[in-house]
Amino acid sequence: MLFSISDQTSVQASSQVSAANLTDQFSNNLSATQRWLEDAYNWFISSLPNFIAALLILLVGWWITRIICKIIRKAMEKSKADPTVCAFLLSLINVALKIIVIICAISTVGFDVTTLITTIGAAAVTVGLALKDSLANVASGTLIILNQRFKIGDYIEAEGLKGKVVKIDMMYTILCTYDNKEILIPNSRLTTNNVTNYFVMDERRIDLIVPIAYSEDISKARDVIMTLIRNDERVIQEKYNRVAVQTLNESSVDLSVWIWVKSDDYWKVMEDMQESIKNSLDANHIQIPFNQLDVHIIEAEKKALIEHQ
Repeated sequence: MLFSISDQTSVQASSQVSAANLTDQFSNNLSATQRWLEDAYNWFISSLPNFIAALLILLVGWWITRIICKIIRKAMEKSKADPTVCAFLLSLINVALKIIVIICAISTVGFDVTTLITTIGAAAVTVGLALKDSLANVASGTLIILNQRFKIGDYIEAEGLKGKVVKIDMMYTILCTYDNKEILIPNSRLTTNNVTNYFVMDERRIDLIVPIAYSEDISKARDVIMTLIRNDERVIQEKYNRVAVQTLNESSVDLSVWIWVKSDDYWKVMEDMQESIKNSLDANHIQIPFNQLDVHIIEAEKKALIEHQ
């Protein structure tokens, strides 16, 4: 009985001690929380002018950035700069000015800008290694825009793909084919491979191959084609337009035809001239040969073969 009473007394004492410890711990945590809240409040009150100044810097900086970009845009439009270059430069200037404004606002609040820039630089290196292909496209897009290897509206060919340039992004160049298909080509492929620009020059030469039969008069065929060239007002007569023998094929004499025209008239003149040449040669009874197989049967050999059988 004595043991039971002493055990109960010990349990009650230990429970009181545990409760007292919990109360003290709660009080300490509450005091620490209160001190933290008081410190945060005091810091906020003391830093409130800096936050207001930073907000004003952001608002005024954004407004000044917009004004500067408008002034630069108007200046570029008056100087008749290329629209692609204008858009690219304005984008870079806008981003650069906004970054400067943000850094100024952060430094006003009291943050260490040097540490922030170092952190951003390290993160940029890491992201750059992970996105090296994308960054290569961005760098290539910058080179394309600044060097103006081609511009919007040009008709180009790259890696067997042909189309009119409708947009030059930082990552891709977008082409539109004549049958209204859209082609996206990464910019890095346009700076590392050969690109043919068909309309960068004001004048282009149409190259045609016109075959005639061996039995036809070459001089007559030449005169017929040259008459068509001289009578077409779209042909640049001051240039060297000519008709000459290019190849003696197995079944035809191939005439090479050069016709100089304005780049804008290239496709239409080429289509019209091919049709006109065909009709004119037919009208002058000049044969255009086609692949054919002639079978010759020798009667004597045929009879000998029959008798042998």
